Amino acid sequence: MADVAARAGVSAQTVSRVIGRPEMVTEETRKRVQDAIRELNYIPNEAARNLASNNSRVVAVVIPTLSSSAFAAQVKATIDTLELRGISVVIGNSEYSVLREEQIIQTLLERRPMGFILTGLHHTPRAMDLLRQSGVPVVETWDTDARPIDCAAGFSNIAAGRDVGALLLKRGAQRIAFVGGAASQDSRANGRFIGLAKAVAEAGLPPPVRIELVLPMSTQDGIHGLDAVLAQAPLTDAIFFSADSLALAALLECNRRGLRVPEQLAICGFGDFDLAGLVTPSLTTVRIQPDVMGRTSAELLLARVDGDEAPTTVALQHQLIRRGSA
Repeated sequence: MADVAARAGVSAQTVSRVIGRPEMVTEETRKRVQDAIRELNYIPNEAARNLASNNSRVVAVVIPTLSSSAFAAQVKATIDTLELRGISVVIGNSEYSVLREEQIIQTLLERRPMGFILTGLHHTPRAMDLLRQSGVPVVETWDTDARPIDCAAGFSNIAAGRDVGALLLKRGAQRIAFVGGAASQDSRANGRFIGLAKAVAEAGLPPPVRIELVLPMSTQDGIHGLDAVLAQAPLTDAIFFSADSLALAALLECNRRGLRVPEQLAICGFGDFDLAGLVTPSLTTVRIQPDVMGRTSAELLLARVDGDEAPTTVALQHQLIRRGSA
């Protein structure tokens, strides 16, 4: 660092700021230091910096699966936002297991992260204790239906489920079903079911048939869910799937079988995947903008790190996208 400072004609503290807090340095000085770093092939000693500051320039992001395009979009936006501050991201994959998430949190705490961005508001008691005791900022995403550990950036799954229920009821559905991840594994899907069930109850109709799938789910599970609904309640006239991947598979299977959508069976998904508007009939779904959620969660965490005033919860809006399938 001393060599870089000498080459750039600045103090070692200025070099440190360019590496750790580049926004605090003028563009001209920052460029001069960065040029010196490149010329000298200087690589900062992250371990030494961690010992000095008692934390790293790393944020831990824990998601349920690496295979979802929605979580990928969220993480990309988070990385893009944090990289502007010279902060790296380490990703943990919980595979929808709160016990696995707890172990990931414990392991990542050993690396002294600046903070955590987690999925959902439901974790093991020990995981929550570990996070509270660590003192680092925690932002929970994808849910605002309960009180967060620290702060949250997401949307109401219950409100989204209620809106889907209202849409299906408005088009005349009498026997509604829900297909999604098991309540014990996916609290967000459970919130969508709760909202749907409330809308159905308010209309004075029988409770929705519920098919719970084991996570992680595959696209093929959409067909399994469709079969389970029709076997259990053959007169079902509308199904709300907790993810577009499931709904798309079911819709294509209905087309293959000659089951008319939406005349015989209305279908609604969740997520507004790219394919949702390209199939026939196009898929009615709920748009939740995971990229906005990723950026917002990163900005909220940075505000907490900087000691700035920040809201406890940033509630993002979902949007019901009505297309041909419902």
